[in-house]
Amino acid sequence: MVKKGIEVKYQTLVVIWAALLVSQAIFFVLIYFVKPELFSFGSVPVSFGSKPLIVGVFALAAVILFALSFIFRRQYIARAMVDHDAGCLQTGLVLGCALCEGCSLLGVILALVFGYEYFFLWIAAGTVGILMHFPQKGSLDAATFKKQF
Repeated sequence: MVKKGIEVKYQTLVVIWAALLVSQAIFFVLIYFVKPELFSFGSVPVSFGSKPLIVGVFALAAVILFALSFIFRRQYIARAMVDHDAGCLQTGLVLGCALCEGCSLLGVILALVFGYEYFFLWIAAGTVGILMHFPQKGSLDAATFKKQF
């Protein structure tokens, strides 16, 4: 009975993770329909574009969001194991993936507002982050395990 409950919780975590991962593809589709000219890959060398300060600030913000996603998720996993609360794992997963999605949203802003042709690097970083946040069943087992005395 307990094993079935853990399996359901794990499946819920995987579905949430998959939904957040699919949103990354939706960003590409959105940009393609709004600004298709950004997808005409020419022989333009990699640069910071016409607004290097904005691109640099967005790059720094993306790195910070990416790092914070792993820091916060690790803290929620530790808290889940101490408190034996699987809900903390879900919160950590959603928070970690949402922060990685923030990286992708910065790429969407660069594409739609500033017309920056290398926006996909931010979306790729967000996608990699979400892939790395795949829910681990071992964490769920450890969070729901209660010692018997």
